[in-house]
Amino acid sequence: MSSKLLLERGYSGQLGSSSTTLYTCPANTRARVIKANACNDTTTVPSMTFYLVPSGGSPGVTNLLINARNLPGNGTDSLREIVGQVLEPGDSIRGLASSADQVTVHLAVVEVVDVG
Repeated sequence: MSSKLLLERGYSGQLGSSSTTLYTCPANTRARVIKANACNDTTTVPSMTFYLVPSGGSPGVTNLLINARNLPGNGTDSLREIVGQVLEPGDSIRGLASSADQVTVHLAVVEVVDVG
């Protein structure tokens, strides 16, 4: 069996106030997050939470990556806890903010697809 390497933009958008799937690793694929960034476009200080949820699972304390981290007004965060995470088929990165439409997130993901 051979593999094919793909570069994907995993997610680009604003977090909501409830847990939302930002990226799900497809079938027959493994993925690694190579870049993650959060930006606050307001002067308020929202918090943000991220999870690495295993296939078939749900967000919870056992799969937290970042728990209610404050993002300063007009600030950015490199989300270093997310960078380097490896996802198996069906695993997902999920996130939420204390206030909707204040935290913009960008994820870049490399996927290795099994072909053959």
